[in-house]
Amino acid sequence: MKKFFLLLFITLIATSCNNNLNNKQNTNLQTNQNIMNTQENTGMTVVIDTNHPMAGKTLNFDIEVVKITKKWEWNTKKDVVENWDSIEVNYRGTFPDWTQFDSSYDRWQTLPFTVGAGQMIPGFDKAVVWMKVGEKKSVTLKPEEAYGERDPNKKQEIHLSPADIKNLENAWYEIKAWEKLPTMMGEVEILEVK
Repeated sequence: MKKFFLLLFITLIATSCNNNLNNKQNTNLQTNQNIMNTQENTGMTVVIDTNHPMAGKTLNFDIEVVKITKKWEWNTKKDVVENWDSIEVNYRGTFPDWTQFDSSYDRWQTLPFTVGAGQMIPGFDKAVVWMKVGEKKSVTLKPEEAYGERDPNKKQEIHLSPADIKNLENAWYEIKAWEKLPTMMGEVEILEVK
């Protein structure tokens, strides 16, 4: 996963450098540019989907507030969650068919965050407000309250050099349409290979 983004970053830098080299008249640089262009022509371009992997999905959460730390001493309600409180929760996230996609219980670790600070998806943030320590709540979030609707225009072309292709294949990834590659934010899907 880190390799993929590192390769992407290196490819983007190399492409930027190639553009600068084209503008110079130095014979040695022009020769190197011709070699790089030849190598780029043997690579491939892939189009990836840049939507969040959970975009367009309805999500269910079972939430339990474990700890509340008040931002200010003068907050109106000492025993309930308010905006800007730092809290810790346990949660279980499932799809409508009850297939689990995440759980703090499975990691034996609570999820800390500041309410209303934009650290969570909007519906989750709103769901915990006015909850008390030990209280449990189940909520169903529509896509617009979670990761948003899928946008068919959210895609990006990435050129892969022969070295990039070899590194991905050595890591057991196939470079073909509809293949999914792991990233830190979930999987990205290859929509097209050119």
